[in-house]
Amino acid sequence: MSNAFLHGHLHERVYCQQPTGFEDAQRPHDVCLLSRSLYGLRQAPRAWFNRFVEHVKTLGFQQSRSDSSLFVMTKGSDMAYLLLYVDDMILSASSTTLLQAVVAQLKQVFAIKDMDPIHYFLGVDVKSTKTSFFLSQSKYALDIFERAGMANCKAVATPAEVKPKTSSLDGALISDGSWYHSMAGAL
Repeated sequence: MSNAFLHGHLHERVYCQQPTGFEDAQRPHDVCLLSRSLYGLRQAPRAWFNRFVEHVKTLGFQQSRSDSSLFVMTKGSDMAYLLLYVDDMILSASSTTLLQAVVAQLKQVFAIKDMDPIHYFLGVDVKSTKTSFFLSQSKYALDIFERAGMANCKAVATPAEVKPKTSSLDGALISDGSWYHSMAGAL
């Protein structure tokens, strides 16, 4: 999805400074009232998501109760599944006709790029056949080991003592926790 956050509609008044290069010399202290969301606004992600949900529901999709970013459409015996993650989307349908129809309807409103069949999405390798999808995160796991400097470590059944005797005073203090946060966030 191109420029996803610019598609969001704001439901409250939001003002910004005059953009560089577009300042009014006679009114240098005036501000601009935004009519749409912009990247950098706290409201932008929610405004974009709400606009997207509103539109796909008009196309006949139902929002999943278990995952608010998953949408399901049933047209006769055909089904379509749409998964949205910020501005990345996976669309799958049981028929080429339904798939092409949904893509055409989305393109009428949003600037979407019709990409090749999915191979990798959010750390998941995807292999497809005519009847199924096979998902694997082995590449992602190996990438995490590489980032953590553990690519050449040997596997063990239990990587730590079963009942360790630890204390908050053990070991050196970490001066910068960003690496630790990055590694924990990757899990």
